[in-house]
Amino acid sequence: MMNRMNFLGHFASLLAVLFLLSACGEEKYTGPESFGPDEVNPAMNEAFADASGEVKKMVQDALLAYSKEDFIKSSSIIQALCSRSDLTDTERQTASRCLMTVNDELQRAASEKGDKRAEQLLRQRMMTK
Repeated sequence: MMNRMNFLGHFASLLAVLFLLSACGEEKYTGPESFGPDEVNPAMNEAFADASGEVKKMVQDALLAYSKEDFIKSSSIIQALCSRSDLTDTERQTASRCLMTVNDELQRAASEKGDKRAEQLLRQRMMTK
């Protein structure tokens, strides 16, 4: 009887240690992170370097709009790009992360710069969600 209790005690201790060790250093995945504003152009150019001509044109149009701070146009183009079925995983992930950055800039334009078009678009998006 004592051997069995000893065994159960050791087993319970081992389980507790394993549980604690499995929780150590565990980071929860929170999803993709946006790029910094200055990273959008190089990230998109690198990810889409081998893309088809039509896709490259979309990327260049989105980046041109972004460089002119036309975040509404850039966001729309990148959203259309993300919906394409012919993108590679890397292209789609990069475009999604860049879209997050562009949308952050769009929100900043509305809240900090008083951009009425950006405010209107953001309100419209909220109503359709």
